[in-house]
Amino acid sequence: MENPILSFAALALIIMMTILQGCVGTAGKAGAQCAKPTLIPSDATAATLYVTVRITTRTEGAYLRYTLDGSTPTGGPSGNGTQIEAASGKIELSLGAREKTLKAIAYKEGLADSPVAEGTYVYQSPYLN
Repeated sequence: MENPILSFAALALIIMMTILQGCVGTAGKAGAQCAKPTLIPSDATAATLYVTVRITTRTEGAYLRYTLDGSTPTGGPSGNGTQIEAASGKIELSLGAREKTLKAIAYKEGLADSPVAEGTYVYQSPYLN
C-alpha cells in the first residue's frame, strides 16, 4: 500500500508550483509584466535648484522611459519619453518656477510595460526658509 502522507505532500507541492508560475509570469507568457519603477526620492517639495532622482526597477535587463511634461511614457524603441538603461537610472532635474512631474515606466521585450511611477518635484527658494 502507498504512503498517503507522501502522496498528499507531493500533490500539495505540484499545486503550489502551478499557482506560483501563474502569478509570477515570465517573458513570453501571458500576464508577465515589468516591475513598477521606484523613484528615489519619490518627490521633493523643498528642493532648491536641482534634485537628482534615481529610477530603479526589479526587472533585470529592462529599459526605463521617463517624461517631465506630465505625459505618460510608453515602452519600445519608438516610445514616448526619454529612454535610459535601468542600470544607470540617475537623472538630474533642474527646477524652476513651476513644479515638474516625473513619470517613469520600465519595459522589456516579451513583457508588458510596467505600471507608471510618478513623482512631483517643486522648487523652493532657499531664501524663503
